[in-house]
Amino acid sequence: MSSPASVHRPLPTVLAAPAIEEMAAEHSLNPPALTPPAAERLLRARRHSAGNAGVVASPVRPGLAAVVAPYGSGRHYRDAFASRGWGCVAVIPADEALPSLYRGSLDPTGYRSVVVHDDNVQATAQALRTVGVTAVVAGTEIGVPLAEQLAHRLGLPGNDPQTSSRRRDKGAMAAALAAAGIAGPRSLSTDRLQDALAFAHSLDTTDVVLKPADSAGSDGVSFCSSPDEIRSAWEKLHLVPNAMGGSNQHLVIQERLQGVQYVVNSVSTVDSHGAPWHTVTEVWADRRTGTHLYDRLDLLPLQQPIPRRLAQYTERVLDALGITTGPAHTELMYVSGRGPMLIESGARPEGSYDPVAMREATGSDHIRDAVHAAVTGDPQPTAWHGPKSTVSKVSLIAPAAGALDADLLGPLLALPTLRGYVGTLVPGTPVRRTVDLLTSPGRLTLCAHDPRAIDEDYNAIRAIEAAGLYGEEWR
Repeated sequence: MSSPASVHRPLPTVLAAPAIEEMAAEHSLNPPALTPPAAERLLRARRHSAGNAGVVASPVRPGLAAVVAPYGSGRHYRDAFASRGWGCVAVIPADEALPSLYRGSLDPTGYRSVVVHDDNVQATAQALRTVGVTAVVAGTEIGVPLAEQLAHRLGLPGNDPQTSSRRRDKGAMAAALAAAGIAGPRSLSTDRLQDALAFAHSLDTTDVVLKPADSAGSDGVSFCSSPDEIRSAWEKLHLVPNAMGGSNQHLVIQERLQGVQYVVNSVSTVDSHGAPWHTVTEVWADRRTGTHLYDRLDLLPLQQPIPRRLAQYTERVLDALGITTGPAHTELMYVSGRGPMLIESGARPEGSYDPVAMREATGSDHIRDAVHAAVTGDPQPTAWHGPKSTVSKVSLIAPAAGALDADLLGPLLALPTLRGYVGTLVPGTPVRRTVDLLTSPGRLTLCAHDPRAIDEDYNAIRAIEAAGLYGEEWR
């Protein structure tokens, strides 16, 4: 997805990790320690959905958070921590290690400093220790392993870095579910085409999915129904770098699930007994097009039977994947006769996310809830009374490359239920043909008391696209 436009202000100094020590010595930085989780709040077995009454947070003293790879939705961490009186340090890879998707997208305004990680975890951890970092979070998928390593080195809350592969590698993810006895799609991670073909032949279905082991946003996801289609998809993906910078040496092949797809967002922390404490904050029905492009997400009341079942399954998945701390974004499919089945889960906030629009609609949002948990140890949403309205998120779909048409963009942005959007929706902005979430021109958040108003604006969005939103030639 296109990066949203931003206004650039005077930039703070960008420092390599060793230089931070000199800065700290000069300014005598001694921030207070991280506030511990509220003691004895709940017994180990008590895990809540967000529909339950919240717990009043204990007072929090200011701290300093390191946001690793603060790209995409991760950029919102800075303002969310600032609203709690905390400062932020950005931790970013060196340019040569950064996927092209994120190059040039960092706005360092508002960060205390920007630390460039040069593949030396010890040096980066020392830089953060010196300035007094009291929490570490991953801003996006590529920051998950490093954030976990840094938190461990600093003795701060975080997931176990020894099990990071469960949270980044879809093959290891499937293996972790199988080891825990949790239902999931039959899967194989392999670097050999012949193994992939043999696995597909062993299934009782001809429909399979071939995808990168460590990408995101449906990048490289290929649906195959024959050995020839598997070979063709393999040739396009194998050893071709993916959108998250992975090598695609190993690919994952799975049975293709048939059912209704859902998205579950959650926040986790560890309770006073050392047990994971998970809170499901949002459940969305995820509608895709016939070619499996992102189409529309509809927020569901958590008290309904299906969301409650999905929440229970997701908590088991989070345990199996070793997610004990921070946000998670989990994609599931409900398969008739089999129940919920994991597609994938990421230990980071949802991508293409508009927190301001979500707060208006629900009183809370995934990033703010994650920050609340980081600074208080309490994963309960800061303000949750269920959706105040019907909420949907609609992904724009460009049938071909083009540019945004000014005459049609105006009516799109004037739709009555539109509350916010992600993307650069400016006249003349180039767009690519949409093949996945990462190539969508934008995502619109719609909110209304009457669900029929949402449906009317959804239909209007698709009509505006068909009329030539992406260029005269597509009218």
